[in-house]
Formats: sequence, C-alpha cells, structure tokens
Amino acid sequence: MLLDMRVLALALLLALLVPLTAGCECTTTRPTPDGGRFDAGVDGAVPPRDVMRSDAPFDPFDPDSACGAAAIPTTRIPGSLLLVFDRSSSMDEPANGTSGPSRWDVSEDAINGVLASAGDGLNVGLMVFPTGVGDACDVTIGPGVPHVPIAPLPVSRPAIAGLLAAGTNGGVTPIFDALRGGYQYLDSLDTEGPRGLILVTDGENNCDGATEASVLAEAREREEVFGYLTYAIGLDNSSTFLSTLAVNGGTRRNDTCLADCVAPPLRCSMTSPCPTGMGPCLFGFCASSGGMTAECCHYNVAASDFSTQLQAALDEIASAFLDSCVFELPRGADPSMFDPSAVNVGVTFEGESRTVVGRSTDPSTDSWNFTSTDNEAIVIQGALCDRLLGGGEATVEIVLGCPTIVF
Repeated sequence: MLLDMRVLALALLLALLVPLTAGCECTTTRPTPDGGRFDAGVDGAVPPRDVMRSDAPFDPFDPDSACGAAAIPTTRIPGSLLLVFDRSSSMDEPANGTSGPSRWDVSEDAINGVLASAGDGLNVGLMVFPTGVGDACDVTIGPGVPHVPIAPLPVSRPAIAGLLAAGTNGGVTPIFDALRGGYQYLDSLDTEGPRGLILVTDGENNCDGATEASVLAEAREREEVFGYLTYAIGLDNSSTFLSTLAVNGGTRRNDTCLADCVAPPLRCSMTSPCPTGMGPCLFGFCASSGGMTAECCHYNVAASDFSTQLQAALDEIASAFLDSCVFELPRGADPSMFDPSAVNVGVTFEGESRTVVGRSTDPSTDSWNFTSTDNEAIVIQGALCDRLLGGGEATVEIVLGCPTIVF
C-alpha cells in the first residue's frame, strides 16, 4: 500500500511538470574559450545563467521581459590599415610607360587624395620597402618601421604625406619579406577593430628570404585565424602571385575571378611552330602567347588611367574599413557585473522594425559574435553586415541582462 502511494505521488508530480516544459526549446550552455558553446551534461556543469536558443519565447528588448536594462546604442570601431608601398627604383619610371609623371608621383597624389577625403576615424599607417638603401634586400622590423605607425588619420595623414614627398629609395623589391613584416606589425596592435594590409607594387619579388609559397600560406592563415584582410594592388602589373594573394587574403574582387589568372608563354621550336596569331617564335617562346587568360582577383591599375584607377581602388578599400561591422560592447553602469552570457543585439534599419540578432560562431549567418575571447567588442556577420555596409540609416543596439539568444 505504501509503495502504491509513492508511485501515485510520483505520477502526479510528473503531470504537474509536463505543462511547464512542453514546447520549450531551451538549452543550457556556457561559452567556451574560443567563443563557441557546449551543452551542460549529466555531470551537473550548469552555468550561472541559461543561454536560450534563437527561438526562445521572449524579446530581450521588451521591457516586459523583466530581465534586461535599457537598450544601449553602440558605435562602430573603425578598422586599421597598413599601406605596404613599393619604393624600388622601377617606381621612378613614367606611369604611362613613355613620359610624364613617375609611378611614384602619381601614386603619391592618389594616396594623399584618398586620405584627405577619408573620415578622420580611420586608422592608417605606412610602411615602404625596401627599408634599406641601394640594392639591399632589407625589410627590418624595429624602431621606425613601419615608417608611419597606424594611428587615426589626423595624426598619421601629415606624416604619410611627408614620407611620400621624400621620394623613392631605389633598389630592389623584397615583396615577400615586406608582407611578413607587415603581418608582424599588425599582430602588435591593441585594437578590436578589423585589421588589413594593402600591398602596392609595380613589380615582382627579386630578393631571397621568405618564399612565395610561405607568404601565400601566411596570408590565408592570417585571414582564416585572425581575420586580417590582405589587398593587392598591381601598378600596371597583373600576376598570379598578386591574384592568389588577394584570394588567400579574403579580398577577391568577385566570385568569377581566378587566382591563377596569367598564362605562361607557350614554348615553340622549328618542329613545333606557334599557333596562328601567337607567333613568331622568339627565343623558344611564342611572342604573344603569355598574358591574361582570365580575370585576376587583385586590383590592376592600368597605365592608361593610372591615377584615377588607383584612387578608386584605395577609396573602395578605405570606405570598407571605415564603415566596419565591428561595434563597441558597453558593459553597463557597473562593468564588474558584466556577464558575457547575458548580451543581446538588435539592428534597426530606417523604416523597419528592430531585428533581434542571435549569436553564432558561423560568420556566414545573419548573427553576431564576440571579436575575441576577452569580449571587448562584437561583430555583425553574414549578409546583415553587407547590408550595414551598403549605406542607409541603421542603428545597432545592445541590451544587457537577458540570456543570450544563440543561433
């Protein structure tokens, strides 16, 4: 009889609990050091707050939710750009290939023009290479390199103009070592905003040191692991290296461009003549067989319109970094009470209702995530970021206190 009463009591308790949990899509999770999450298992590892999935039945911005404080508008964190600029002897040659201003002079005007019109919030620095003199292949990272440290434009703009006015340094073109030096400098920055490097060159690497394969691999790693973007601008210079650098650096111009975009010259001989239209055979190669076979993924500034195209390329890059998708993360009236598992984000476009955006570790989804494990800033991800960068009025807000909605 006593056993029957205990069974009946247990059944009644289960009947009372079912209506409270039916339909709930909640899950108990906690952040991992890499920004991901893992479910609390049967070992009882329960975090201080529950973290709800994106279909959680509450709106963190609704005052009736009774868990959050007021929504806090946030501001963008502009990016930091390092311009890695070729000052080898070939930059003294005429920009149009025959006469007139040199490539350096036209580039100087274009860079100064872009920096004059860019917003003061953009952070820019300049490193010229080689850092040595004459034929030395030096790219020494140390005091004074980069020659103009990355800083807000009101600080760096006059310093960049002054360095460019000094002219070229002559010598060789250590592109590979210059890129590696630029990455090392970006590593040293203390910023939550996006970081990028712009290589501007009119030639090919002609120094020993880092290899092409290692540099291309490093560009891919810096983009995939740290989010650095590497842009490549060829001054009347299309090459598979520059195109692959843009692809690996996450800055391909469009979805149809190819990394391997320049065909090698076709070999020929007395017994293997050139195809019609590719001759004559000179020194074992068909005279017109090399060159472009597909659209390259880097910016190629043509000699016929050098200044306009270079300025347009730099303008496009600077605008993307000034209007970034990285935003400050306010920590409330008492920062010591900040809880990273109780952050929610809303985006409101002009004329539309607020969209509550969930957190995700998948950058391709319309979501947000912390930019680093110290939770100093957030980044808006997916097509939502593209829309923010597309112009128009938009407000990004953060509310603290409610369990984070997770995608």
